[in-house]
Amino acid sequence: MKEFPFIKNVYARDDDDINRWKYALYLELVIDPYVLGHMYGIPVWDIVTRSLQRGEDYWAPYLSTFFRDRDVIDKINKEMGTLMNGIHKSPAIPNELKLHKQLEIGTFITYPKYLPPILNGNDEMTLPN
Repeated sequence: MKEFPFIKNVYARDDDDINRWKYALYLELVIDPYVLGHMYGIPVWDIVTRSLQRGEDYWAPYLSTFFRDRDVIDKINKEMGTLMNGIHKSPAIPNELKLHKQLEIGTFITYPKYLPPILNGNDEMTLPN
């Protein structure tokens, strides 16, 4: 996603999730919290880094669980919600392909592979622009 380069993947957990709720579809967002932190100048919460250093995935229902600066995260959440609503209501999507459900974020998840090299014991860290 051009607007949110820290989002690495978006998916429904399994096919049953698509039909589980009548009016909503909850999506899983795979994120790179270090890219987001770099973009907005906010630190990733230490517990996230420690989990990834242990080789564990880290997930949470709220993006704010990854960071300390709630004001910035609230702004990002609003921007993502606006984009998701726009996609859902876009006239570019034929009506027969629309799910007629509200798109919602169910879980944010990150994986150890997104741990910057400097935090993984390497000497250098390169973050994307």
